Amino acid sequence: MINKELIVLDSDLSNKEDIIRFLGKKAYDLGYTTNLNQYIEAVEKREKEFSTAVGYGVSIPHGKSEAVNEAFIAFMRSKNPILWDEEDHGPVRLIFLIGVPENKKETLHLKILAQISKKLMDEDFRNNMISESKDKVFELLMEIEENIK
Repeated sequence: MINKELIVLDSDLSNKEDIIRFLGKKAYDLGYTTNLNQYIEAVEKREKEFSTAVGYGVSIPHGKSEAVNEAFIAFMRSKNPILWDEEDHGPVRLIFLIGVPENKKETLHLKILAQISKKLMDEDFRNNMISESKDKVFELLMEIEENIK
């Protein structure tokens, strides 16, 4: 679920569409999805329903799709804060892109969101995600995965 190649630090990308497509392409290239466009459409559909910006400078875009063959969490830390949506959730720097297979959407999807949300309540966790190296960020993300299993 967590793969070091799905961690991108200090990106210059500056809008949610580019970020979702970039991280989605990484997941596709690593075999987590079978159809990039189908997965991206699922994420964009979810974004239109309700913003995935959750406060604390974080957004958790996600999509449940038949194009996802293995659950994944991709993470991006943007170099500069970006406006995620028109609603007033404040700027975003930490993005967690989640992909869940359609047949596991109910339980796994909720477990992943719950574990990420729980960690995000911890200010030290958020600060570490903003300031630490890729190895440390990977280690922090692995704690989320371990709590999901």
